[in-house]
Amino acid sequence: MSDRADPRVIVTGAAQGIGQALAVSFAGDGARVAGIDLQTCSETAQRCGPAFRAFAADIAHEDEVTRAFEEIDGWFDSPPTILCNVAATYAVVPFLETPLEAFDRVMAVNLRGAFVCCQQAARRMARAGGGRIVNITSTESVQAFALASAYGASKAALAHLTKSMAVELARDSILVNAVAPGAIATPSLLAALAEMPAAARHDLERTPIDRRGAPEDVVAAVRFLAYEATWTTGQTIYVDGGFLAAGLPMLPEFEGTELLPATWFTTQDRRDA
Repeated sequence: MSDRADPRVIVTGAAQGIGQALAVSFAGDGARVAGIDLQTCSETAQRCGPAFRAFAADIAHEDEVTRAFEEIDGWFDSPPTILCNVAATYAVVPFLETPLEAFDRVMAVNLRGAFVCCQQAARRMARAGGGRIVNITSTESVQAFALASAYGASKAALAHLTKSMAVELARDSILVNAVAPGAIATPSLLAALAEMPAAARHDLERTPIDRRGAPEDVVAAVRFLAYEATWTTGQTIYVDGGFLAAGLPMLPEFEGTELLPATWFTTQDRRDA
């Protein structure tokens, strides 16, 4: 299991957003945090201090992942205790117009890259006697969004991979779970929603907790799975403000409105209620 006394955490996609928030949170515990990202992690390093070190890699390429993990071995001098797979890419394009290059890139990062990172981490964890893996999926893994067929498919596949890994790796005392965020107010999401105001409005209208999620909301769920959960594996925690639960949310136009007249119920209905 993960050693909270000396946590050694690997976070992919640590340069910004959810990955950065995770790195900052774990570093605040005194953990050594290795951030793997194609982008520069200078801001994350500044926020984390000496507990953080960046390792440049495009996780779509196996050789770069292998090199990054070998470099992390040299810094940790012990196997990782926690892996958080956050790195992802997105293609906003209609299904009929999605080029195969875009589809392949999304799958290479979001699924294949996560697969390789999990293999690298799990092999090390198994030799050390256990660990925790948390994959960041999405509400789009279970509910289709227009203009995001490749992304949704990649996250659905990662959710299933999480279950398969959990079944096989339990014997090595490695717990594998997922956190599926809804609309989290990261710079990339806010920029995308700014281009689609109607979609942004609709998203909030069907979210019972009437706000965008924050990276810290996801961090809370990941920390539970990384530190507290002891008999939980192969599961997904949805951090979405109630989005998936809402068939029809309490919209503003309902406020102060009696939707059905009091006489709608018959006497028999009232007696049986």
